[in-house]
Amino acid sequence: MGITANHLHPVRNPSLDVTRTIALCGVVVMNYHAYLNKEQAFYPQDPSFAERVFNPLSGILTTRFAATFVLVAGIGIALLMNAALQSKDPQLIHQARMKLARRGLFLFAIGAAIQWIWPGTILFYYGAYFLIAAVICTWKSRDLVLFSLGSIAISTSVSAWRASEFFDGNFTQWLSPSPNSPRNLLIRTFLDYTHPVFPWITFICAGIVLGRNLENLSRLRSRIVLVSGLSLAVVIVIRTFFAPESIATKANYVLQRVISTNNIDHSVLHVISTLAVALIAFCVISWIVDSRQSHPVVQFFARSGQMTLSLYLAHVLVFNFAVNWMHWVTPTGLDTALLLSAIFYVIAVPIASWWNKVNGAGPIERLYRAFGG
Repeated sequence: MGITANHLHPVRNPSLDVTRTIALCGVVVMNYHAYLNKEQAFYPQDPSFAERVFNPLSGILTTRFAATFVLVAGIGIALLMNAALQSKDPQLIHQARMKLARRGLFLFAIGAAIQWIWPGTILFYYGAYFLIAAVICTWKSRDLVLFSLGSIAISTSVSAWRASEFFDGNFTQWLSPSPNSPRNLLIRTFLDYTHPVFPWITFICAGIVLGRNLENLSRLRSRIVLVSGLSLAVVIVIRTFFAPESIATKANYVLQRVISTNNIDHSVLHVISTLAVALIAFCVISWIVDSRQSHPVVQFFARSGQMTLSLYLAHVLVFNFAVNWMHWVTPTGLDTALLLSAIFYVIAVPIASWWNKVNGAGPIERLYRAFGG
């Protein structure tokens, strides 16, 4: 029997859904800490160990959860495209690409709107990734790797150039605009702030390549973890032994930015270390889930993982309601952010899991599929 359009709806993989639920916890914590404590979160005076770990700019956890989400999205894109590509039917391939494009357009529009009450949201970046994925999803894996390397080279070069200009007293704030015009929105989408296309499209490409080989994951898992672990070790060695002790010279100042692991610099070491962490996290979670797929806890988290778009928007609304509108929560430090995150998570995730079990897709997911297919 031939492959039909119905085959463009792949069977859900519980490992992906459980990973989304766990990654959501980290996204909520990091967002609530950054939005609630603001400058104190980014630049704490005499920071504790926990404040260094949860620092949204330079902490070991910064962007790791969001990158894991994007990696999983890439895997999902590959699973969506696999049936169409295997059929070699141009019409089915076109339908699958258009589905990705419509979904990307939906997320970009929602993200641009949410940006006004939640600056720095990943949603419109996410939409851009999907729009680009609609173009590159049929490329060979080798070409996706080369595209990723080019993306990293662009972001690292921009970071180095901005450092050089800043050292010379030339400010480049036009590359960090508020997204208040189509031009500025495009600059932010591709080059600036938290999750720009360059270099974050790398995580989508890595996910697509991994998704194409997902049936061999049990055989590849240990190798992926080993290579990722070694990559992290290399990053640590470079940062420890090659970071300049002084930034008094222009060369040292630029070098510091080039080998920075801070998210805001978008340089090569940050991308390598973040991708390594995302791959290790997914491999560990998938190993646990694959051996216990029928366990009630796994099913519980898998159901809520199908609701993460609704949960993401809910965490934005809950924060604005409790903090900005009702003033029930005031910034006192990391402890308050963690408590607020825990309260949201332990209430919202069970509700989402129950909703999915009883009603299927969440309200925002229904809109997403109605528009995107």
